[in-house]
Amino acid sequence: MVTTLVRKAIPEDPQTYVQEGMAALEIGDVPMIERSAQKLKEFPELAAEQKLLEGMLYLGKSRPLLAIPLFQEASKDDAVRIKALTQLGNAYMRSRQRLECIAAFESVLQEDENTDEARLNLAYVLKDMISWDDARKHLTILVERKFRPGIVNQLLGNIYTDMGKLAEAATAYEASLAADPDNPSNSATMSSLIMTRMELGNLEGIEEYLPGVDSAGVRESARALILAAQDQTEQAFSALEQALVENPNDATANLTYGKLMVASGSKEKAIEALTNLQGQISSDTLNLKLFEVVAKLATIAEDQELAATAQQKVDQLKDLESQFSSELADVIKTREGTQARFELGDLAAATGRFQLARSIYLSAAFIDPTLASAVDTKIQALFMSQPPIVPPKNRATAPETIVPADLAPEPTPEPDKADTPKPGDANPDDAATPDKSTKDGTDAPDATTEPAPN
Repeated sequence: MVTTLVRKAIPEDPQTYVQEGMAALEIGDVPMIERSAQKLKEFPELAAEQKLLEGMLYLGKSRPLLAIPLFQEASKDDAVRIKALTQLGNAYMRSRQRLECIAAFESVLQEDENTDEARLNLAYVLKDMISWDDARKHLTILVERKFRPGIVNQLLGNIYTDMGKLAEAATAYEASLAADPDNPSNSATMSSLIMTRMELGNLEGIEEYLPGVDSAGVRESARALILAAQDQTEQAFSALEQALVENPNDATANLTYGKLMVASGSKEKAIEALTNLQGQISSDTLNLKLFEVVAKLATIAEDQELAATAQQKVDQLKDLESQFSSELADVIKTREGTQARFELGDLAAATGRFQLARSIYLSAAFIDPTLASAVDTKIQALFMSQPPIVPPKNRATAPETIVPADLAPEPTPEPDKADTPKPGDANPDDAATPDKSTKDGTDAPDATTEPAPN
């Protein structure tokens, strides 16, 4: 009784509830947030703080439309304006209100350019709109400010990879891994780094990453190329065999096998390679790198007809790659232009970059939600059967329709690239997932990116 009376005699400090609520947001303690928000209702002078906490609760429950008016009200108070505007941008993002989302984040940065969380979330939105020039500007600032370097550099690496800037991508991936060596998603980042380094022909120092790569095709291909460079050819083929036993349709391992057989310069080995690659050649009909290898193998094997057919395919794919690169350079400068994105997606699909094509199509729907049905149709078309090239040993036979290797259920797709991290990922460097926590109510648009061009 005495203790109770003493407690009642001590005036409550409402700032304690504010501090508790904000701390609870950081760790996603929903019950504490709810208690703090409820307590703050007793203090009208802290209405803005109360509305901010209540809005975060709605975001944590995936109800952004209910959170928006609360954040709008809270943003009128200077004490919490920046935080409220940042969360307002997150709520608009969650409810797919693109223009309002961008406006909210840019308002935050106009008032306080050091609000790194808002800048990162804006970069996510711009990335998924394929507005990569603006996204890179914001990410570069964040790199300079050393804000969440693991995530920021991974994002930059993914953008550079899709742009074909492999040296820049490799640098970004290395920086990401160095900044966050214990991130559980590092296997994908390591795989992306190794793929870019193999493409660049620079294998120096990549051995340290191999144990952390889950993809056998990427891991053993890198190991095989390292061994081959040391004139350990037998061991190189043994490493590749391990990956191909695990997945005979692995695109990376098959491509590396073909490259090693080309390097042998042997007619017999070239014929053997063409026979062994027959399935990959027939199904992976849009893989530029594969057909460059096939053309060389056919030349060594003195199969002039196949060499001519493969070279024609190479020339066609290079022309499409050139068209894609030209149009991409224009699109990444813009925040509008859905038709240009549809056309760019078509070119990406025509060059075999199906995941990137999907991302580009989705960006059109993000810009204009009324295009969702048209985007769905485009994405479904990516998974339709493609006519194969005539198999090298049966060119007189009518070709059988085969699903492309990187779209079939079992075969491994094009080599893994690090997944684009989203606001809300479970990694400590990320904001907590909105559906599981209320730490940061963000949820970037659904888009994925693809490895370096074939």
